[in-house]
Amino acid sequence: MDEVDDILINNQVVDDEEDDEEMLSGLENDSKQDLEGNDDGGEDEEDDDDDDEDDDDDEDEREEDDEQEDDDGEDDAARMDKTATPTNGHQHDEQKAAAAAAAAGGAGDSGDAVTKIGSEDVKLSDVDGGVGSREASSSTHEASANGEVYEYYKHMLHAAQIADSYNIYPTAAIPIQTHVNALAVSRGLKYLFLGGSDGYIRKYDLLNTLEGKLSLTILQKHSLAESIQNAGILQSYWENEIPQKKSEMKLSANKTDYEPKVSPVHSLEVQSECLFILSGLQNGGITMQGVRYMEGSIAHYFKGRNGHTQIVNILRLNGQEDRLLSGSWDKRLLEWDLQTGDIVNEFKKSRSELSSLEMRPLYSSVDVSGNVNSGKENENADDDMDSLFGDEDEDEKQDAGNEPVETGDGSNGEENKEQISEESLNIVYDESVFMTSGLNGSVHIWDRRMTQSPALSLERGAGVPPWCLSACWGVDGDHVYAGRRNACVEQFDLKMPSKPIHNLKLPSISGPVSCVKAMPNNKHLLCASRDNIRLYNVEIAVDASNSTTKSSKVPFLIVPGHHGGIISNLYLDPTSRFIISTSGNRGWQGNSTDTTLIYDIDLE
Repeated sequence: MDEVDDILINNQVVDDEEDDEEMLSGLENDSKQDLEGNDDGGEDEEDDDDDDEDDDDDEDEREEDDEQEDDDGEDDAARMDKTATPTNGHQHDEQKAAAAAAAAGGAGDSGDAVTKIGSEDVKLSDVDGGVGSREASSSTHEASANGEVYEYYKHMLHAAQIADSYNIYPTAAIPIQTHVNALAVSRGLKYLFLGGSDGYIRKYDLLNTLEGKLSLTILQKHSLAESIQNAGILQSYWENEIPQKKSEMKLSANKTDYEPKVSPVHSLEVQSECLFILSGLQNGGITMQGVRYMEGSIAHYFKGRNGHTQIVNILRLNGQEDRLLSGSWDKRLLEWDLQTGDIVNEFKKSRSELSSLEMRPLYSSVDVSGNVNSGKENENADDDMDSLFGDEDEDEKQDAGNEPVETGDGSNGEENKEQISEESLNIVYDESVFMTSGLNGSVHIWDRRMTQSPALSLERGAGVPPWCLSACWGVDGDHVYAGRRNACVEQFDLKMPSKPIHNLKLPSISGPVSCVKAMPNNKHLLCASRDNIRLYNVEIAVDASNSTTKSSKVPFLIVPGHHGGIISNLYLDPTSRFIISTSGNRGWQGNSTDTTLIYDIDLE
């Protein structure tokens, strides 16, 4: 091995010291130099520092280079054996195992070294171990990433809850030449689904839209606010088809295709992971359609004999996404089991076409079930014979029935619940209680445990017309806000539900209030009218409406972007950083702006 090293060293010296004269010399000089090189090679065995060796012909050099490459691994192993002096056999085995592990963990040349030194079985076992470790590390990384996103959501929601005010401005627009009646958003703001009166469900890439990956054209920007620069990224769309019997289908001439029956989209609800989407139909049916797999195909049709008979305009999934609440123009409110497709509950005595439905927020201090029980006692009181001299227990019951029922422990043991779900990244609600509004102006509070009648009925104030397109909960779960036709918003307190406690008046030229949404700091309220969207400060608005303590401050700020149409939906994301507004008459009356706007929210 020493001789090979000496030859390689001498070849490098000769290559570096060759002159131009030697390269231009003839064949005779080359043969002389080869002979001298052979003589020098014999002397190099005795003295390595002084003698040089000339090159052989090109074929000999290539053969020596190949032999050098083949012997590199053996030289390295020999040098390792010379330098390493283990004290015992166990230490030597550990060094070999460490070297094999290092070779297996490397890439490129290290992998080749494994194939030369180790056996194929050892290599396969190392590869299998590497794959398992990579899978474990990837799952750990994914879990940590999900945990970081969840903590970010909680942090941003907390920041929005303690904010003094909000600065809202539009940044993106989605032009759609139809009335948009419904919207749905998947987990983490991944996708946005819009349903229009033209009978199509449109799927948008919401994340890239928020990041500004696509810009509006100059013509599209012409009639929009200056801050709107981004356009919605449309990924796909499909028809909102009504399932038909085979006998009812209109087949084409070739008998292979049929003419689909399309329904306007009046309501949408999507599963958080986009496994399916639910759509309300014009004939009273509900279709479950694929999104992630077999997009647009109908997986199930919720109708049955006892289903809805008219337009289904309300759909709400529960937190576990295995139950569904549906409201219709037939004045019926049904609860479906998605596992079986059957109706499990029907909430009766709803005397109006339903216009909105919302679950109650957590940590409400009012126990609605207590009001239901007290109402039943009052109805049965006339059937019992009254005591001649009265009864102390009856007096105590009567006093308890007259007082508002409260629970100081956060209602139903919800003090340990987080406000955002770690699985779906959506707001967590108290699903035992929900609220509905109707076109006749009624606002009802329902208890899931009592399906025969509403737990509470919130009556409109004097001089208020019978009309309500939208109602929402306050963040505390104790107040309800209802938008009215005469440009006002009524505020109800569940502790005193007999009449509204305040009337928030909008400018008379604003028109009917078509949509309301409470902000997370429990101080501000979004009110959408025909002319604008306004951010109301509830405290200032209450002072302004009070004749004794009338304030000179303007109780609202105008949110730029929307103008001149009916707002059908206002979506506030769980972190309270984005708002989505859609425009459409939802099948009733009014015109549309043909534009869906996306707003950014800055906390102040």
